[in-house]
Formats: sequence, C-alpha cells, structure tokens
Amino acid sequence: MKARDISIDFFLDYLTIERGCSPNTIKGYSHDLYRLKEHLISQNYGLDQNQNYDWINVELKHLRSYLSHLYNNRNNKTSSIHRRVCSIKSYFKYMRANKSIDEDPAEELKYPKRPSSIPKFLEAEDIIALINESNNPLHTAIIEVLYSTGARCNEIRNMNLEDIRFAERSITIRGGKGGKDRLVLLTERAAGVLQKYINEMRPQLLDKATKKNTITEDAQKAIFLSNRGKRIANRTIQHFVSKLSEKAGIAHTTPHMLRHTFASHQVMSKTNIRVIQQLLGHASLDTTQIYANITPEYLKSEFENSLPIR
Repeated sequence: MKARDISIDFFLDYLTIERGCSPNTIKGYSHDLYRLKEHLISQNYGLDQNQNYDWINVELKHLRSYLSHLYNNRNNKTSSIHRRVCSIKSYFKYMRANKSIDEDPAEELKYPKRPSSIPKFLEAEDIIALINESNNPLHTAIIEVLYSTGARCNEIRNMNLEDIRFAERSITIRGGKGGKDRLVLLTERAAGVLQKYINEMRPQLLDKATKKNTITEDAQKAIFLSNRGKRIANRTIQHFVSKLSEKAGIAHTTPHMLRHTFASHQVMSKTNIRVIQQLLGHASLDTTQIYANITPEYLKSEFENSLPIR
C-alpha cells in the first residue's frame, strides 16, 4: 500500500467538501497525483536533504519531464494525458492559493492538443430497438430517462422521488458535477414510462425488500431501486444497457453514450447550444461545442436545403 501524502489528501478533501466532486473524480485525481509523485521520487525531484518529499522543490522542468515520460509511453492516450495535466494544474493552483508553495510550477504547463472527435451516438431507430428489447419496467424507465434528460449515470442513480415534478415533466438533479443543481426535462413518453414504473414496480421492490429486512432508509427516497431494496448501482445500469444493446443487435451502448445521443439529437434539432449546455450541466460552453461536430452526412443534408437561392 502506498504511503499517504498529507498534502494530496488535503487537496482531495477540498475537492470533496468545497467543490462537491464525485467519488469517481476524486479517485481520478488521487491516481494522477500519486503517479506524479512516484515519478518525481524516482528521478530524485522534490526530495529535501533528509529524503522527505517536499512539493515546494518541484519545478516546471520536473513536470515537463514527467509529461515527456507519459508521451513516450504509447499506451497513454492524449485524453488521458490531458486529464493528468488538469489534475496537476489544479493541485498546484490549490497549493499556491493556500500558500503551501511560493510559486506555481504548473502554471505554464501546456495541455496536449486533443484531436477533435465526434462523440459516438445512436440513431433514433437504435434507441427504439434498445427500449423494445427490454421487458423489465425498471430498465425501460432508466433508458427512457437517460435519453430524455441527458443525465449522467450517477445522476440517475441519485435521483429522488421528491425531485420529480410530473406536472411540469421535469426532474431536479441535486449536486451534479461540480456540486450544482440543475433542471432536466422529460418527454411525454418518458414521463409516462417513469410514472408507470413508480406506481407499479417500485412498490413491489420496496415490499420485497421490507419482507427480507434489506430495505434502507436511503432507498425510501430513491426513484430507482435494486432487487435488494437499495439505490441501484451504477454498474447495474451499465451492465443491463450493454446487454440490451447486444441483444438488440446495435452498437455497444453505455449510459454515457445515451447522454451523447441526447445532446447530438438536440443539436440536429437546432436546439440553442446554450440550452443544451444548461441541460447537460456543463460549466463551460467549450465542452458542449463538441456536439456541434456532427456527421458530414447531416451537414450535407442541412446545407442542401439551407440557402434560399440554390
């Protein structure tokens, strides 16, 4: 087991408590920073005279050496290196703000250029095929809500009954990425499927868990439950979405691909990009702009009918 670093742990606590970052985000930052520390120690960077680790000794050239090490490993994707640079820059910015270091060595560290790519998404008929393959009301409701709202898998898991407003066909997502709340919307179809699951299947799941004495207090609030009467797990959602796509004979599908599909379909329906940004919960419009890079076939079809003189 690796020795803990109190400076990194204070930073992770800050991300958890002050920034409201998800457990997966915290895990990623922890992994990135401890890998950085391992490399720096292996190169004798950041060590004081007594061979203790001291972040104040780290310089820009040491961080660039680490990035060079990452680039030389062909197994590292550009997106992975980009994420590590983000972790490093955030960490040293935090350290500088808290006066743990005098200067920020990562301030001039450059992000790798990421090739622009179109997020993978499903066609409308594939969504229908995925839904038609499901004979479980819970699975059907989750797929409908994923596609209708563009919510992340973990946000679906954390939805509570009190967050739904069927009259407005809306759900409030509490503490999304970055700890922010936002409103997402349900199609008429998705609202109906969700209402049917809540009225018919959810009480059965609660009753079964109560009889087995496996019900939890948290489950009483949750929308989506497991067979054991607990809040459904992310892995469970990922597993059944993958299996249903396999059975439906469509491209391998993940919950996040349904989020991409929601956003891509919104773009193709000419929804304002700012509205899409708000629905997805993106802090930056730059993140949402990737969905504007839609397929060449769609661009061609739109162009052919867009000009009044043609």
